Amino acid sequence: MKIKSVCELTGLTDRTIRYYIEEKLIFPQYTENYLGRRSYDFSQKNVKDLKDIAVLRKFDFTLDEIKFIIDHGEVGGKIISGVKARTETSISDGQKKLSVLLKISTEKTYTMAELAEELSKEALSLPQCKEATQFDVFKTVVSILKTIVIFMVVWLPIVLSLFCLMGRLKEFHYPVLNPFMIVMTILSLMPSVLVLFIPKIKPKKEKIARRILLLLCVLSIPGSCFLSYGIVSKSETTDFRYYRDFDVECLADRNKVFRELLPNWSRDPQIYTQADGTMQTVFLDAHYYYRYDEDFDSTCDVYAEWPLASDEYAEEVERAEALLGKTETYYRFVEQQKGDWRCLILYDGYEPFDEIPDNYTYIIFAHNDKTQIVRYIYCDSMRDGTDQPYYLKLPW
Repeated sequence: MKIKSVCELTGLTDRTIRYYIEEKLIFPQYTENYLGRRSYDFSQKNVKDLKDIAVLRKFDFTLDEIKFIIDHGEVGGKIISGVKARTETSISDGQKKLSVLLKISTEKTYTMAELAEELSKEALSLPQCKEATQFDVFKTVVSILKTIVIFMVVWLPIVLSLFCLMGRLKEFHYPVLNPFMIVMTILSLMPSVLVLFIPKIKPKKEKIARRILLLLCVLSIPGSCFLSYGIVSKSETTDFRYYRDFDVECLADRNKVFRELLPNWSRDPQIYTQADGTMQTVFLDAHYYYRYDEDFDSTCDVYAEWPLASDEYAEEVERAEALLGKTETYYRFVEQQKGDWRCLILYDGYEPFDEIPDNYTYIIFAHNDKTQIVRYIYCDSMRDGTDQPYYLKLPW
């Protein structure tokens, strides 16, 4: 039976019933959520005990006297005599008060000062009124602080994980989620999830489990942040609408040679007039791939392929040859023929078109005279052979 129903049956308030529980006058079953809020379940015996306590309280039995009766199972003459004596004193005091009040005229109105003056005229040996102050400031402050700490311990891993994840999503233009890190992040948040979605734990049976869950919530704070940070560490797209739109930290965006080599052509469909007067839309035949990975050591691949009209093709090949062949940088320059493709390569690291056992940087312009297609490639990695450049995967 819930406390609301018990209030209706006994005539007692919610606060009074909880106070009797705190004073250990009754012992209902209860469950407790992660903030320490208890939900009570009263038995018929608990209700009967509350009714009995209410009757005794009406006859001025103190809580200590009621508790003594409960603990010993019976009441002796000493307690009853004490209640009688207090009642007689109360009656005597009441009669004195009544005799004074009867002398106060009800035909006129009084201010508080005037009423107090009239009452003080009579010499009464009445006891000083003692207000029942049950409010414990220290206990209340401790309870509030405990609630705040537990609330933060439970919610902080979740909030920080979301904060880190949203920050990472903003850093990458085309974020790719890591399923493994998602699973690990969810597992790291399980203590908080269990506390929130299984809020009622029976403390008598599982008090240790509840404390362990809260401890795991504390330990999961740094782990969940680190794991959620790794959910997004890669940016990848093949959408031509994002051509030349690189992530801020991507090395391709910082390489002046490659930025100069990569044409700033429109991302919209390009229509060209052929020699025979027909129109050709280039956009449909173009290909694009971009990947930026910032796991532990960064790596990036940029690949753009364009079919060009004859005159534009010749001009673009001439421009690329002049740029790459005369660039004065620390890169080494090499020209290689791969099938029908002539490749102009600036590189730092191992020889081009070999398996890469170490970090590398490649800037490649490749053109095919038969198809009049040009390729622009940038590959960069600092992963010591754990990553292979994208251009090795292409058909040459």
